[in-house]
Amino acid sequence: MHAKDVRAVENPITAIFDLADEVEGQAPKFRGLLKYTRIFAYTWLVLGSFLILFITRDFGTAPLAFLLLLLFFGFLLMRSGVTSATAKGLLVAAAIAVGVLLVFTFRAAFVLGAVLVSLFALGMVILDLVRDAQSFFDYYALRYRVIRAVREADPVVYVPQGATPVERLLASLAQRSATFAAMLARPGAVHAPALLTGKSGVAYQFDAFVSWPAGTLAPIGIGPSGGAAYVKAFEKVPTRADVEALRRAVEDVSASLHLPPKRVIALWKSDGRTEVPEDTYAFLTSEVVHAHIRGRTYACSVELVTEMPDGTYDFIPLVVDTPPTPAWSAAAAHRA
Repeated sequence: MHAKDVRAVENPITAIFDLADEVEGQAPKFRGLLKYTRIFAYTWLVLGSFLILFITRDFGTAPLAFLLLLLFFGFLLMRSGVTSATAKGLLVAAAIAVGVLLVFTFRAAFVLGAVLVSLFALGMVILDLVRDAQSFFDYYALRYRVIRAVREADPVVYVPQGATPVERLLASLAQRSATFAAMLARPGAVHAPALLTGKSGVAYQFDAFVSWPAGTLAPIGIGPSGGAAYVKAFEKVPTRADVEALRRAVEDVSASLHLPPKRVIALWKSDGRTEVPEDTYAFLTSEVVHAHIRGRTYACSVELVTEMPDGTYDFIPLVVDTPPTPAWSAAAAHRA
């Protein structure tokens, strides 16, 4: 830690970025702490399970204790995976009931059983908290790299040469993102225009569709999940109804293709006089596209890209492709 007066602030904005740099510098230590905490918790759960079964064996209740322990573990594990408060409450109640029955399998060693079962539950709670902390650090690391990339990038983006607005936009994306350029270079990755059918059976027209396949082991949560980019061009400034319809179309198609949306772009060429409606702006800055793919939920903003009369682009909001992941965070990319 720095030996300085933490109350002294010269420039608030610069101080915030400096603080973020300091936090990122300390992140590897926190990740190491979380890693060893998780290892300790797993070790205790294994050891605690062995002790419970070993002690109940002397009372002839080991088979019943094993079954109850599995149920106890299962209910606590499912609790961490649900979001509904009612479901969480029911699972906790079920876990408590099973835990009480598990304690009774210790017979005369009732007090020892209560201690071991309580410590087993505490280990599961610790793992749940570590998982939440790991998710926060993963989010923070990604968010920080994106904000830093925006801060360091050229604030003016010029429209490249091209016959159509869609062609120019794709060229601009390739120039600004090596990842997107590699995607565009894949044979058959780009369809312009594209007619795609959603899970509901409705067909949707897009002015450009770029896709890259998921890895072989993606269905079981291992490897790249793949993705897709959608571009819809408008002749006039999009209304809130237009961008809401675009969101519904992308969500429907994503459910059909099993590909998470990586970029969703509404494109139009401004005459320099028409302003973006306030309700459209509010939607773009507060709403996202949700896609539920292979048990995971993905979120992607709808980005309004405007060709300005002066030959530059305007973005609402500015969506930045993920910058390269630092070595220390790459190893923990999918732990949460």
